[in-house]
Amino acid sequence: MVSTALFTGLSGLRVHQTYIDVIGNNLANVSTPGFRGSRATFSDILSFTVRSGSGPNGNFGGVNPLQIGHGAIMATVDTDLNQGTFQDTGRTMDVALQGRGFFTLSDGVQTFYTRVGSFGIDADRTLVDLRSGMRVLNASGSSITVPFSDTLPAQASTSITFQGNLPAEVGGPLEEIVESTSSLLEGTAATKTGTGTAGTGNQFDLTAYAGKSVLVSLNGQAQTTVTFPAGTFGGGPVSASTVASAFSTINGLTVTANDVAGTLQFDTTKLGANASLKFDDGPSAAGLLGALGLNATLAKGTETTAVGLTDLANLTARQTAYVLNDGITISGTNADGTLFSDTFVYGVDGTTVDSLVTFINDRTPDATASLTSDGNIRLTADNSGEASLSLRIADAQSSVGSSLWPDFTVAQEGTGPDTAVTSIDVIDSQGRTHPVTMTFTRSDLDPTSWDLIASVDSSEGTVNQASIGQIRFNNNGSFSVIGGGSNSLQFTWNGIGAAQTVAIDLGSSGQFDGVSMLGNSTTVAAIDQDGYTSGTLLTPGFNNQGELVGYYSNGQSRVLDQLRLTMFSNEGGLLKVGDTMWVESPNSGDAIATTAASAGAGTVRAGQLENSNVDIAREFVNLIEAQRGFQANSRVITTTDEILAELMNIVR
Repeated sequence: MVSTALFTGLSGLRVHQTYIDVIGNNLANVSTPGFRGSRATFSDILSFTVRSGSGPNGNFGGVNPLQIGHGAIMATVDTDLNQGTFQDTGRTMDVALQGRGFFTLSDGVQTFYTRVGSFGIDADRTLVDLRSGMRVLNASGSSITVPFSDTLPAQASTSITFQGNLPAEVGGPLEEIVESTSSLLEGTAATKTGTGTAGTGNQFDLTAYAGKSVLVSLNGQAQTTVTFPAGTFGGGPVSASTVASAFSTINGLTVTANDVAGTLQFDTTKLGANASLKFDDGPSAAGLLGALGLNATLAKGTETTAVGLTDLANLTARQTAYVLNDGITISGTNADGTLFSDTFVYGVDGTTVDSLVTFINDRTPDATASLTSDGNIRLTADNSGEASLSLRIADAQSSVGSSLWPDFTVAQEGTGPDTAVTSIDVIDSQGRTHPVTMTFTRSDLDPTSWDLIASVDSSEGTVNQASIGQIRFNNNGSFSVIGGGSNSLQFTWNGIGAAQTVAIDLGSSGQFDGVSMLGNSTTVAAIDQDGYTSGTLLTPGFNNQGELVGYYSNGQSRVLDQLRLTMFSNEGGLLKVGDTMWVESPNSGDAIATTAASAGAGTVRAGQLENSNVDIAREFVNLIEAQRGFQANSRVITTTDEILAELMNIVR
């Protein structure tokens, strides 16, 4: 039994040495990309049976077997299949796998599998593993070629996509309107009437007031003194005309004398609410107003909004009343920019506001003059759109009467129908770009319907089908339907005989994913078209599906190839062959060819490599365990040797 202990200790030394070898290999590859660590497991050797066990019998209980073990052996060295962490490399051709599977390599004879996607391109433009030079296989099992001289041909535009808003608030079409800056008012004068002294034969007896005066205030201004000279009025009663002559020096006051009736009519030249007339006795002249048949009450004029039948001489803006043959000049600009000018003759062409409006109408063939309900003269262009209307009214220099006519300004700018303009480059079959302007115009008849017109410069080509009509919207502002029949445009470009048809995408009916009609903002725009010019390959790179994507100078990309991923039913059964590669073994199962994210395979992470999955802390703990196990087994051998030495000393 003593000699058995030696071999038992020896087996322990062997397995722990192997254990240390496994740990050492793990630690040596702690920085190796794609490395998967190993785990050692032990088993005991068949035990020597000294006595077989026996079961209970009668009064005797059972006896367990008596066995002595012969040591340990290395049972397995398993591969740790846990996912390693990822390290960014910045290389577009570096890839890592997240999940199950292996990249597939070939040397032309045998197929190899690896978790390390450190790929590059060789002189033949073939994708290879940079560590071994082996070629990387695609989904069909062939080599992957990267066509760096590849040219992506142009693709003609077949559709244009629109997004944004067309205004629901109607802003046009509008006619240009020119209007007076102030209303025309019809007014009356401030009036007072004086009567002769009773018993004087309808005359005025001012004998007692000879040399005295009255005070006259017009239109709220300072008082004016009117004196009755003693030489004229001191000799007895005088006629109404004589009294009226005393007031002749007051501007703005008209005095009408009736000698037969013995009355005086005082009227302000000014008309309207601002016209006023007031008399007062002068100093030491109390009773003079009574002798004139007047009183000191303030008299005021009245005014109302002018109407068509209002006499021009009764406008409150007058300074003096018009008389027969007075001239009023009418001038301005027609809607088309031509000038007009003529003179309205008072009493010949008419005397009322209506006759003046008619006179203006006759001289503006592309506009209509009218008098508004609030008394403004308005000139409206007959057609909507931009116009050059203007109007000016003034008194002729030779006129006796005069008025302060108001200025005329543009009250409403003329505009065409509501429009929204956008543009986009359309690509032809040769890869040339052509700017196309597209104008949305609101229908004059239906404010919820729009038309689209496309136009191009003649140097580019012609538009065969330029319009899309009756673009309609739902009550909530979402796009409804194109009711005009055609939903596409058609172009013929210079140098290309065949016509090119381009579909128009305004969004889904009832949705807000395209063009809408809301509020008053205009944001509609042609945001995309599916054509592109020709381009050359700039750089390739991988995506999450393991597809090798080429990025071209025209902004396009396309899939060049796809990596093959290989899976096994028992990845732990694969055989390591160095360079972090595996090959099949009888216990790994057959290779299952697939692609990323298919059949349980993982996804590809571009620009990264998978780190080693070795846990340094755990390996150091295992190393301590292996060291102590080796020491313990060494002590078994040493102890056995000492016992044998004692045994040998018995015979001395």
